[in-house]
This record gives sequence, structure tokens and C-alpha cells, in this order.
Amino acid sequence: MKITILLENTKLKDSNFSVENGLSMLIEKDSFNILFDTGGPEESVIKNAVEIGIDLSKVDAVVISHGHDDHTGGLLKFLQINDKAPVYLKKEALNPHYAKFPDGEKQISMDDKITQNYANRLKFVDKITEIAPGIFIIPQIEKKFPIPSSNQVLFEKQNENLVRDTFKHELFMVIENDNDLIVFSGCGHTGIKNIVNTTKNMFPNKKLDAVIGGFHLQAGSLNYAFAKVEEIEDMAHWLKEEVAGQIYTGHCTGERGMNIMEPILNDKLERIYTGMKIEL
Repeated sequence: MKITILLENTKLKDSNFSVENGLSMLIEKDSFNILFDTGGPEESVIKNAVEIGIDLSKVDAVVISHGHDDHTGGLLKFLQINDKAPVYLKKEALNPHYAKFPDGEKQISMDDKITQNYANRLKFVDKITEIAPGIFIIPQIEKKFPIPSSNQVLFEKQNENLVRDTFKHELFMVIENDNDLIVFSGCGHTGIKNIVNTTKNMFPNKKLDAVIGGFHLQAGSLNYAFAKVEEIEDMAHWLKEEVAGQIYTGHCTGERGMNIMEPILNDKLERIYTGMKIEL
């Protein structure tokens, strides 16, 4: 299995990639190509695919982890390029979503043009769904552990009122690689511990070899919306025990979160960046 990071918040200094706050990964597994999230509204994913030489028209399926625009921003342009790939997501991902700051609020929803022009491409998932052999979308996340405290600035609109986001719009993906499992998380708003725990409960006899994606330990670059240090340390110790192989993370995990986790996870932790290639 080959994974290409088409967008993460960072890049190598000598690269020509476009970066913005967001995440997108191309996963190639047994000739089946999945675009997991589509990055931010500046459409950096589309530009970076061209830079790398990836033909997005050949993608077989898109998986949208949740309805925020830093993960759905490139979807409209993708649908104009690719006329075949179904888009798997939760129906709640289409709801209005907001980030609330001391100086006001910002809408961070999916582009309305997606449902207006490409509704027939959207495939809503409400139960575990195998989209290709060994590739599973998991829409129901068991909440055994608390969700990240850094979610405090995120809201959804219900009956014209803003209420705290419950993240019913979030899903994740699991791929069987040989006999092991690889977990893909967008932001992990419902908590990466809950995502990993759900995976282990659903596949009790499989080894969890790697986790890839964001852990939402901070809200963008906001210095008042960080997860607590003890919360991050607890998560790192837990992941060290529960994940047999590597932990690849970035985006909303943030530099601060990774610096706190690094002494605990050591070489088990790998920071992802735009253009990075991973082979598992």
C-alpha cells in the first residue's frame, strides 16, 4: 500500500508544493485509488497533484472524514476533474458548521455547489461499509473516552442557533494491509483514542499496525484552543500501548502537540508533511 500526502499544513523547505491548513491523502491499494479528504478551499490538493504527477481523474473513490472546509475544500474542483468516483461521507457532513472566535464566527461548511451540482455522486454512510476488498468506512465511533478539549471553538447550526458540535458528521477509514490494520483519521474530533478503540472492538483478532492523520490537539493556530498537556501525554502513552507500529500525524495535531508526544513515542512518531510518501 502506498500513501501520498497531497496536503498537510507543512512542507519541506526546498519543495514547490502549495500548503494551507488542511489534510488530504491519496491511498493506492491493490490498484484501487482512494482520495481521503480533499484539503482546504485554496485547492492546494489539486495543484499538488499536478506537481507530483498524479492524475486525479483515475481516483476510484473519495472518502470525506467530516464536513469542515479544510477537508472538503478541494472537492468541488475534484468532481469537475473526475467524473466517476463516488464520494462517501456522512449525511451530517452537509450541515452548516462554524468556528467561533472572540472577534466573531467563521463558517467552515462544505461548499453548497457540491450538493447543487453533484448530489448524485454523494454516497451517505450510516453503517460500516466495505467500499473495496479490505477497505472499510466506519461511521459510528464509540465514545468511551473524552473528546479533545480543543474542540471548544467548533459549532454547528441547529434551528438557526449555534450549538457545540457533537461531530456526528465524522467518520474514519480502516484498511486491511496483509493481515494488519491501518487506521486513517481526518481530524479525530471524536478523539483518536475512541477511533482506535472502535477499530479494535470491530476487528478484535487483527493487529493495529499504524494510525495516520490528525488528532485535533489544537484549533488551527489559535493559542487559546489547545488540548491540555496532561491530556496529550495520556493519549501518547495510550497509543504507545495500543498501536503496534508507527503513528503518522500532523495537521491539527500541531507542533505543540507533537513536541509533547515525541519524548513518549520517540521513533514510533512520524510527522507527516505535504508531498510525503509512505509505503506499508
